Amino acid sequence: MLDDEAPKSAVELAMEKLRAQDGFEEVKLTDEQKAEIADIRSRFRAQIAELEIQQDAQLRIAGAFEEVEILRAELKKEKERLEGEMEKKVSEARTRP
Repeated sequence: MLDDEAPKSAVELAMEKLRAQDGFEEVKLTDEQKAEIADIRSRFRAQIAELEIQQDAQLRIAGAFEEVEILRAELKKEKERLEGEMEKKVSEARTRP
């Protein structure tokens, strides 16, 4: 088999379908954009890790089950907020020239 005839992966097939649709344009990231995105993700993951460490300390001193559940819900909400903010910043970095 030639390389052109080799079976395609699911990712390759999905990319072909996306390219066939109107309006899809594959964007190549520059090295600078890749570095910026990596930095953004690293900073936000560090913030999330710090929150988790703080919550572990709070859980150790928490008394009632309800208090534990409240702490977990607060952590989940804050993690979702940070992840959303991270993805927003990553998206902005992808669209910058």
